[in-house]
Amino acid sequence: MRKLIILTIVLLPLLVKAQNVDYNAIILPNNVTDISFEEKLVRLAWQNNPANKILDYQANISNIEVKQARWSWLDDWRVQGNLNEFTINDNADVGDRAQFYPKYNVTGMIRLSYFVDIPLEVKKKKQEVLISKSNTNLQKLAIRAEVLTRYQTYLMNRELLKIQTEIVEDLYASLSLAEQQFKNGEITLNAYNIQQDRYNNQRVKQINAQGDFNISKIAIEEMIGMRLEDVQ
Repeated sequence: MRKLIILTIVLLPLLVKAQNVDYNAIILPNNVTDISFEEKLVRLAWQNNPANKILDYQANISNIEVKQARWSWLDDWRVQGNLNEFTINDNADVGDRAQFYPKYNVTGMIRLSYFVDIPLEVKKKKQEVLISKSNTNLQKLAIRAEVLTRYQTYLMNRELLKIQTEIVEDLYASLSLAEQQFKNGEITLNAYNIQQDRYNNQRVKQINAQGDFNISKIAIEEMIGMRLEDVQ
């Protein structure tokens, strides 16, 4: 028992590490072609979602801010130049032009907080880059889950519509037979009305099933940005 506990303690970090999510595989790249229809929907939803562009822009801004933080020390340095008749004309009197020299001035200072503020600011901006990447990964997970959920709803509604359509078709055949039997005096009006009511009730269910199916189809097309029939 003790050996089992020790073995579990040793292997647990490896098992946890093995369960890390590969976010690059959540949305399959375009060069992967042999994929399921569901994966194609997920990829299309990712490519055509405007919110992803916002995440890309935010990531770009974060990377730019990291570079700005690294070069912020230049704010403490100044370059100044003098341009006048004495700096242009070297033959001018030396005594008169001395006050206009030197032609160029470079000044700078080092703040005591320089060695602390700038590294911390760079570190802060790098953390913002990581936050941006995490938001992108969250978006990948959310889009994948939403697309697959909507597609499963679509498949379910398609099957329900198929079953309900078959029920209505069978009842329509029975209703047509009952109508003929009623005309021939073989059944009563009450028996014919019962058959008609059964057909009408199932017809209402078919209409609802058709609506649910259409809505679920629209929900998927909203995410992929195209008709479901056009997905290749």
